[in-house]
This record gives sequence, C-alpha cells and structure tokens, in this order.
Amino acid sequence: MYPEWIRSMPKVELHRHLEGSIRPATILDMFRRNLGMYLDTSLEELLPRMQITGSERSLVDFLAKFEFFMPCIKSRADITRITREVIEDCAAEGTVHAELRFSPAFIQGLTGLSLVEAVEAVLDGAREVPAGMSVSFILGTPQPRGVEVAWDTVKLARDYLSSGVRGVDISDDTRIRSLEEYQAPMEWARSEGLGVTIHAGEAEGPESVRTAVERLGATRLGHGVRAVECDEVLELAVARGVVFEVCPTSNIHTRVAESYENHPMVQLLAAGAKVTLNTDDPGISGISLGHEYQVAISHWGLGPDELRQMNLTAARAAFVDDARKAELAAVVAAWRPDDGSAGGAAGGPRS
Repeated sequence: MYPEWIRSMPKVELHRHLEGSIRPATILDMFRRNLGMYLDTSLEELLPRMQITGSERSLVDFLAKFEFFMPCIKSRADITRITREVIEDCAAEGTVHAELRFSPAFIQGLTGLSLVEAVEAVLDGAREVPAGMSVSFILGTPQPRGVEVAWDTVKLARDYLSSGVRGVDISDDTRIRSLEEYQAPMEWARSEGLGVTIHAGEAEGPESVRTAVERLGATRLGHGVRAVECDEVLELAVARGVVFEVCPTSNIHTRVAESYENHPMVQLLAAGAKVTLNTDDPGISGISLGHEYQVAISHWGLGPDELRQMNLTAARAAFVDDARKAELAAVVAAWRPDDGSAGGAAGGPRS
C-alpha cells in the first residue's frame, strides 16, 4: 500500500487505455454471460491469462493479454458498463481528470458495432461523472490497421469534439508500419482542434519520437521514454515543451526498461522534460495510479512537491478547454499533503 496522502492528492491522468482498464471480475462475468465460458473457473485461476505474471518478455507478450480477454466483449451494453466502471475506479483513486483512450475500430471488430455506435456506447458510460471529476476521450488508430482507418478515426473524433472526444492517437505495435504514413490525417486532426498524442519511443527508438513531434505534430508522447537514447531527440522534445506520458510499470512489463532503478524517467527529469505519471493498462499490469506514485517515491526519491508539479504539467497539457485547465491547475496547486481536502471540488461533472 501507499500513504493516504497519495490517494488524497488530486491527480490528472493523461494515458490510460479503456480496454486495458477493465476489472478482472468484469472480464470473467462477460466470458460467462456472453460466451458461456469459464463457468467453473475462479477469478484467481484466470488472472494469469489476463494480467502480467513476470514471464512476459516483450510488448508482443503484453498485447497478447488483450487478445485473450477482448473477445468476451460483445455488446454496446458491455462497452458502456466497462466505461462506467473505469471512471468509478479513477475517481476512487483521487483522479480529478482522466483521459481515456480507445479504438473504435477495435471495438467494431469485436462487437460488430459501427464506429459511431462504439463511440456512443463509451459516451453513454460517461453520462454520470462523479462531482469534481472530468473525463476526456482520445480515439486511437491501431497502427497495423493503416491510414484508411486513421482517417475514419480522426473524422469521427472531430464529429464528437463537442461531446467529450478531445484527441487522437496512433497506438499498438508501432513497428509494423511507418509513423510517417499518418502525417496527413494527424495534420487534419490538429487543424480541426483535436489534440494529438502519439505512441512513440516505446516499441521503437528515438527516431519515432522525432517523427511524432516533427512530422505528426504531437504535443504529447505516449511513453516517449526511449528519447533518452539520443541527446538530439531529447533536446528537441524538451525545447518544444512536449509532454511525456510516462507509464513506469508498463515500461517494465513490456521490457522497455529493465527495472525501476534504471528507468528512463531519471534521465527525463534530469533533462528538464515535462513528465506525467500514468498507468497505461492498469487491468493488465495489476496496478493503480497510486502504485505509480509510490514507485516515484520509493525508486526516484520524489516527494509531494515534485508529484504535484507533474499533475500541474498534466493539467496544463490536458485536452480540455482553457477554463477547465485553469480549474484543474487551481485544484492541484491548492492541495497540501497534510490536508487531503485542500483541493476541494473542481467544478461539476464535465466531459
């Protein structure tokens, strides 16, 4: 466990995959209801197939967890339930703003829902956001699906910009196709007012970070930690004020980093990079956001002031309007570790 002040700190999380945040108990329930499977299997027996066990050796092994459990999702009601529960879990962790990313194309392939129905199913799950919390959604293109799907995704995101969809992403195993192929749809997305965050500097090295920043116009990087492998690329990201959405435990599980002690976070901080703490896929990693804060304390010697600064960075980089950014920054800045209630509420339900 971690100190109570970590739970009470108002947190802004920018990088959390909806599909990777499903409660294990919900997965088992959907397997039973939708497929008639694992009727006599306990949750404890099934967990090693859903979550990291320590034997995994790569991002491919990590993504294989998705391949196991995602087929249990079959309906619009399933998507709505998952979204509602993920938001509840974020709120319980003291999160005042969460940005949840998902792939409508991925959901379509699982359920047969149209892309529009997939988005609306997610939005239905966010109808009742807890008081003081806001949620934004980021639509992702699984990179192996190519540019045609990327265009479908960014156009869909534009259509729902006023309904809580605020950004777009390129995700999955980014080694399969060149990120440069996605330059045109990402440029169009930016011109339409959408935020752009790109998975880079994870499966691929620092040149993927350069491409994401220079060619795709990313203001935020999903992970981005391998930028430290090239001084020039790291300096580019720092100079442009790019925000790193760092997910420490995920990086260990995908073997991007060998351990917390030699995680690139240390070099990012030393270089003056803008960094934030995130969970990535907490359902698969078996962690919470508070766990990642404890990692920062235990392994990198960070304290409340440094963690609050990371949340200020996240608040200012969030894909929300300026008024909401100011509200979030104010509530984060007001918090003190000896007074968990110092932050107060950050306004009514938002999306």
